[in-house]
This record gives sequence, structure tokens and C-alpha cells, in this order.
Amino acid sequence: MNIIEVLERAKSYPKRLFAVLHDGETVTYGDLLSRVDKLSLIFDGLGLKEGDKIVLSTNDKLSVAEITIAAYRYGLTVILSDPNAKAERMHSIIHSATPDAFFIDSALKEGWRIQDVNCIEIKKANEGKKTLFKKIFSQASPSHENRETSDHSYPACLSVLTNVAPKYPKTLDPSCVAYMMYTSGSTSDPKGVVISHKNLFVHLETLMNVYGFEEGVNILNLLNLYHTDGINQGPMLALYSGGTWFSPFKLDTARLDLIYYAIYKYKITHLFVAPTLLSFFEKYHENFEDSFQTPDFKFAISVAAYLDERLWHSVSTIFKIQIVNIYGLTETVTGSIFCGPGSETFKIGTIGKPVDCSIKIINEEGKEVSRGERGELLLKGDHIMVGYFNNPEATDKVLIDGWLYSGDIALQDDEGFVKIVGRKKSMINSGGFRVQPEEIEEIMLKVNEIDECKVIGLPDQILTERIVACIVLHADVKLTDVALFKFLRENLEPEKIPHEIHYLDAFPRGISGKVQVEKLKSLISEKHAGPIAKSEKALDTVISNAADIFRVEQKEISELSSTKTLSGWDSLSHLALITRLEQVFNIKFSTSDIMVMNSINAILKVINKKLK
Repeated sequence: MNIIEVLERAKSYPKRLFAVLHDGETVTYGDLLSRVDKLSLIFDGLGLKEGDKIVLSTNDKLSVAEITIAAYRYGLTVILSDPNAKAERMHSIIHSATPDAFFIDSALKEGWRIQDVNCIEIKKANEGKKTLFKKIFSQASPSHENRETSDHSYPACLSVLTNVAPKYPKTLDPSCVAYMMYTSGSTSDPKGVVISHKNLFVHLETLMNVYGFEEGVNILNLLNLYHTDGINQGPMLALYSGGTWFSPFKLDTARLDLIYYAIYKYKITHLFVAPTLLSFFEKYHENFEDSFQTPDFKFAISVAAYLDERLWHSVSTIFKIQIVNIYGLTETVTGSIFCGPGSETFKIGTIGKPVDCSIKIINEEGKEVSRGERGELLLKGDHIMVGYFNNPEATDKVLIDGWLYSGDIALQDDEGFVKIVGRKKSMINSGGFRVQPEEIEEIMLKVNEIDECKVIGLPDQILTERIVACIVLHADVKLTDVALFKFLRENLEPEKIPHEIHYLDAFPRGISGKVQVEKLKSLISEKHAGPIAKSEKALDTVISNAADIFRVEQKEISELSSTKTLSGWDSLSHLALITRLEQVFNIKFSTSDIMVMNSINAILKVINKKLK
């Protein structure tokens, strides 16, 4: 099916729920279809035509879903851009992509310094500029002339668009581009993955068949909508299968109970998670072990990162569920190789077997290896990207004769199961995000005090890999962690900020002068094994460790500091602090403990109670 057929089919179940979102907001398929129709008028009023490109960036989940779907129906290319992206990176993407219009949160227009006239501000407040929408309404049809509304921002502007025919192209070429997603990389050489309508909808059909989706499927997917597993295995997969996408709260690892309760409350059939979240499940599950034992729940699907075999066994055993593991890249829409749910493709510790695509594993000479031998994994199929936008050199390096060179080292056993055993590329997979170390290095080298920088990934039980920055300072200069992290928070998205920074006198180098990465990793691992300091007073210990983990000065932290007031206190750093305090005080926090430990004062109360 294509987008036209999918939306036409949805007309037969207008009252069925398409989405359940924050604060209990519900959207039926009838609601969705109405908004998609109205958006066609907005696109037309902006003078957009089939093949044009729009930047879409907002924290409003529903706006992301409905604008994306409407743009596909209209034949527009969506450039999905994370609202957390910094201005420099966005300017690089805009320069590369040359978009024709913007649909972005109001704050981003100023933050990204967007001056384009075709810029629709997305906001909930009853305020907005009328000039652009007067132009749109006057062009839409005679029935819209002289109509006014108190709010011309999106989505409030849709309220005046009633009883009018949508303006769509009758057909869409399968080769037209559905979306472009820019992967992590240097600002000087951004790589926009180009996915066509054929790529996308062929793969949605594969996903629906592999998962065995039937009418009544309820998908719980809280993943970032600006990453492929969030948008394509959330609202797009729900739309394609006629199911319901649930994203009723923000993913917060300190509130795992929300997920556990949601499984029962919303009759969830499938849960999409990254391995990092499974690590939280393993660590904090007391009294919630039966959360997935409902009549409706089928299985969980692990995406976005390597799933450790030990963690896989552990979580499956604790909750008595099947965890399906899929392997794919941004360049393959989402998946390519699936481990489960069928017994013929399921083998814990592997990524399973290819579905609707071909694979081969080659050595450095380009020859296909035998079963059991290691080599680079290559993929071929209708879901493989068109290429990198306006970057033939980068495309030609990874896409040769239709084969995508994944950069991952794999082997295939005698039964045909594929196992990832290493990586050829320097990409760091941290917390479900693929991060290019060169991008971080590029930003850090802008700090005057830094002479050299090398960013590496080290194994981590929770994150898969933690991002570690190793730096050499210029002679006779000083640089504090607090100042450096302040700079990084201003210039990098949260998921790209290093978890550790190590200062070295020099990097280990080979005869050619190249940094010896493996030696550097060993050196840092040895440094990391040192003891953790503990003060006499519990408050001093908590504050000093919080300051170290959140990378702020101790004087910025008090008993009243909380997740809402302290910079750097996010879900992952929260777990890091909890884990550190367990080690320092030699205690064990329960699931119910971490759910109330949202301030320094609350943490102290829990610690003091356990130490009595």
C-alpha cells in the first residue's frame, strides 16, 4: 500500500483511535484525516508543490505525526529535525537541504535565527502573527476570504478551514522522497539520508508482517520522533496497520511505573524499547514483574542499539516475556534483520535472519566469507535508502551496486543466524543514539584551551557505550570541567554530550603518528577503576557526587535542588547518580525509592532511612 491507499482505507474506521498522547489527548482516524485535508490547504497557500521540502521540528508529538503524514500525502519531503539541535548544526542542514518552508516551534524560530517568510510557528498559546495566514486563507478559496481567527499559529489555524475540498496530487510517484533524516556528523559535511515513498512503505509492510500485526494492535512507543525507530515504528506503523499509537507521557527512567501501569491500562500489545530502557527494567522491577502478564500483551521489540545477550536473558526471565531484537540503520528505514517473533528466526544472542532483503558478509578483499567467518555486513533490498542528499561522494562509499556497506562486522552461523561482533566505523552507540565522534571533536576543538581531542566509546552496562572525551590542553592553560560542560551543553544536543572527560599530557601514537585508539581506551579504562570519594556527612557526599555527574559547581546545588531546577539532571544522569550512591553508601535502592528521589532532599531522606 502507498500513502494514498492507507489514508483511503482509514476512512472506513473514522471513530477508531489513531493516537493516545500526553494528558489523555486522543485522536481518532477521523480527526487525523480531517487535519490532513486541512493541511493540504496550508501547503497550497504557502505555494508548496510536489517535491518541495519542509523542515519539521516541534516538541508537540501530535503535530509531528499529522504534519508528516499530510506532507507525504501532498508529495512533500519532510526534513525531520530534533528541536534540541543547535543553531550551527541546523544552519548546516538548512544550507545542505535548501528547504522551501518551515514548520517549527516558536522558540526555534528565534533560537535557530530562521528568517524565511514561509515559516509556520507551532504553538498552543492564543497568539501569533496574522500576515502569513491572511495570505494563505485568501488563496485557499473564495469561501475563506475575510475569515479571521484569534490565533494563526499551528494547529489553531486549522479551525477556520471548514467545508473545503483538500488540494492533493491525484497520484504520487513511488520514487519521490518521503523524508530526509540527517545523521550525526560534522557540521561541514552533514549527511541527509534520503528515503523514498517506495523505501518507506515497502518496509512498513515488512514490519507489519514480521510482527504479525492485526486489527486492534496497540503500540506503546515513547522513542524520539526525530529518529527512525520513533517516527516509523510509532505513528507511521500504527497508521499503516490501522492500529493505535500510544505515547501518553514523556520517557522518564525515574518513573518506570508509568510504563508498567500503561501496559495494563491501555491494553498494550507491543512495546518498542531501546536496550538502555531494558537495563532500567532489569535494575528496577520489584513488585512489577507481572506487569506484562496481560491478555493483550504480545512481546517487546528492542531497537536502535546492540542488545547484550546477558541483559536479554535477564529481562526475558524477570518479566516472562519474549524480546524481539531487530537490526537496521537509518539508511534502511528501520530494520533489515529480525530475531523473532517466529521460532524460525529467534535465537537469543543474535540479530536473527534477514527478511525481505538479501545480505552477504565480505572480507577486506571484497570476497564473501564462509559461515562462521567474520566480515563486513552488506544489505540489499527495496528499503535501502536512495542515497545521501546532494552528496554523491559519501553515497558512493557505502552504496555500491545496490549493496549497502553497513560498517558493522558480523558472522553467520551454520543455521543462518547473524551475529554482530564488531564495528568497522567509529560510530558510538550510546543510549540508543548513534553518535559520530568527529562531530563532538569538531565542537570541542573550538575551545581555545584545547589543543587535541579524541572522542571514544567505552562499554557501559546501561548505555551500551558511554561517550568519553580525551583532551590535551595547550601548554600553561587551565580549563575546568564546569566551564567545558557549560560550553558543550550550549553547542551539542543532550545525547551527544560526553559522559566523561579525561585530561592527558599526550595521546598514545603509532609510528605514523596516528592515535592508537585501543591503547587510549585501555588507558582510560584503568583510570576509571579508581575508588569513589565519600564525605563524613551524607549531604556533602550526595552534593559532591551530584556535582561530579551533572558537571556543575557544588555551590549550585542545595537540598532544594531537583530534576526541575538543576542543569544536567536528566534521566540518564539520574541513574548514574543513583548507581554511584549505591556504591558509595553500600546500599540498594528499590523501584519505589527511585520514583520519589527527584530532589537532593528526597534522596537524603531515602539514604538516611536505609542507613538506620
